[in-house]
Amino acid sequence: MTLGMLGYVVNDAFVKKAVEDLALFQTIFIRGLMIVALISLIARVKGDHRRIGMLRDRHVGARVGIEAIGTCFFLLGLSNLPLADMTAVLQLVPLAVTFAAARLLREQVDWIRVATVLAGFVGVLFVVRPGSEGSSPWFLAAFAVVVLVTIRELVTKKISTEIPSLVIALGTGLVVTAMGGVVSIFEGWESIEGKHLIYLATASGFLSVGYTASVNAVRVGEMSFTAPFRYSILLFAIILQIVVFGDVPDAPSLIGSGIVGAAGLFSLTRERAVLATVRRG
Repeated sequence: MTLGMLGYVVNDAFVKKAVEDLALFQTIFIRGLMIVALISLIARVKGDHRRIGMLRDRHVGARVGIEAIGTCFFLLGLSNLPLADMTAVLQLVPLAVTFAAARLLREQVDWIRVATVLAGFVGVLFVVRPGSEGSSPWFLAAFAVVVLVTIRELVTKKISTEIPSLVIALGTGLVVTAMGGVVSIFEGWESIEGKHLIYLATASGFLSVGYTASVNAVRVGEMSFTAPFRYSILLFAIILQIVVFGDVPDAPSLIGSGIVGAAGLFSLTRERAVLATVRRG
């Protein structure tokens, strides 16, 4: 899950660099073509291309469809809300995933796991410090994304282990790319330079890592255990903010990042100790 968050946030950073000059959906479409090409190549090398027909699986189709709808709501909210406020709402995802896992998947979620997720959320609030636009109707789009991501993870849990994660990632890439291509026709295109292709090639590589790693984490690990590690995206975001954009975070952001990191490390250490105790027993 941590690797998946790293893949997502590096992708976000390079997409952000690209959209400084390019139209948003043009960027999504070009990046999507690169992702599909890359994942297809890896799938062929691993032999997973023979299982491409598994995209017809109803759970895979449901996950891919939910991903596309969630992307639309995400972009809708992001276009009409401050980034910090949008991000703050989306940090409800680990909480939603943890409690959904407890209620629907019957995972054993004790008070320590709940406390760890809540601590991570407190750290997030230190970082994003949401503004005062609490009455904006566009927050409904952000809450819709939280619901859709939670449903997506529950659906992912039901996908057969015989279906390779690369096939799932490829299906996601195809649908999001098609969506970007259609919308870009109406949005218009800007001229593309070599630097833009480098940005998008880097973004596509890391997003491929994000797709496959996060899918594997949900399929293999307990959702309530992996939930706190979703907050690691903020730690990576701050590092990239300094390195890529030259913007040093303020003290509250650093304090919040420390809380997030501590929550994730505590969760990992505790679960390893519990596992070791079970094995000795």
